Amino acid sequence: MEDLKQELKNRLTKLQNTLAESDFEAYVISNQEDIWYFTNINYKPEQRPFLFIAYPDKKPLFIVPQLEVDHFTVPYFDYDMDNYFDVTSRNGQNWYDVLSKHLNGLPKVGIESNGELLTTKFTPEINWETAFLVQNQRMIKSNYELDKLQYVSDVCSNVVQQTLKMSHTGTKVIDTYALAMKVGAEEMKKHFSLENRTINAVWPSKYSFMPHSIPDISSEIGAGPNIDVATFNLQGYAAECERTFFTENPADDERQHFEQMMTARSIFLDHLKPGNKASDIEDAVDSYFNQEGLSDHILHRPGHGIGLNNHEWPTLSYGNDTVLTENMVVSVEPAIYFENQGGYRHSDTALITKDGYRLMTKAPEKLENLILK
Repeated sequence: MEDLKQELKNRLTKLQNTLAESDFEAYVISNQEDIWYFTNINYKPEQRPFLFIAYPDKKPLFIVPQLEVDHFTVPYFDYDMDNYFDVTSRNGQNWYDVLSKHLNGLPKVGIESNGELLTTKFTPEINWETAFLVQNQRMIKSNYELDKLQYVSDVCSNVVQQTLKMSHTGTKVIDTYALAMKVGAEEMKKHFSLENRTINAVWPSKYSFMPHSIPDISSEIGAGPNIDVATFNLQGYAAECERTFFTENPADDERQHFEQMMTARSIFLDHLKPGNKASDIEDAVDSYFNQEGLSDHILHRPGHGIGLNNHEWPTLSYGNDTVLTENMVVSVEPAIYFENQGGYRHSDTALITKDGYRLMTKAPEKLENLILK
């Protein structure tokens, strides 16, 4: 608990220093994950706004529904609290009435970019300015966070390795799915959280060319490129690990596409270092795929940030010129997809280090180790 208390203090102090440098008198945060990041408090909005207000020079303020006041009273974090009655209320008792009472008249009030539009719509009298302070702070992980991320990465890797061991022609998707459910139940005993998520399943080749499809759980693994997908969230932190594998000898074109994916992966990793821009990653990967005549077989960016969520900043794609920095954590997943054949995608969770990267998840990578006959 002392480690958590100090970590939350460090996060708030860092944000307060940024507010002072940016001349914000107050800063409003309403995203559920962002509030958890600063408070370690879990909640479900259920229509009712939760508002966390940080100030540069005093303790933060929570504005919560009246029925949640007791739930938001915790001993490890110092803050003030105000409340409103319900999602809509009598004049003067609405959430926006309470918010205006605290912020109206301040010269410059910030709101995180993912804030609800209703926040500013119902409070036009407040001098709002949208910013990305929490997003930018969350991109750089502390040692406390890296320990959490490595823990979930290890659990995730273990499930992928177990899945590969059990997979062969005829293995049912539901059996690979059940493996993660068992691990999830064991983790709940160690650290109960409503936010725990353990998802693992194999996408057989007839589904694997559609990365966001949902395979029939009664379907079976067979020939062609299958993809095992594991996305975990434990103790508030995420990891992902994915592997393309075969249960029969791959055809020549399947071998070629697998090696093209692996070459793109090597190019990605060569560019994953401090000082490069996030957009440099997609530029390098796409240049290779285009050279190979594969531009029509790309369906998504080659990577994204990982932290509290499996998908967060920085996005490693065109349009994002954020400079990569030590202690960012990202996915490594350049991929190509072929209808009526399947998809080719390895994914790992990777930490950007002082002079390069370190893979936090581990599973077999080479083709000869992924033909599971």
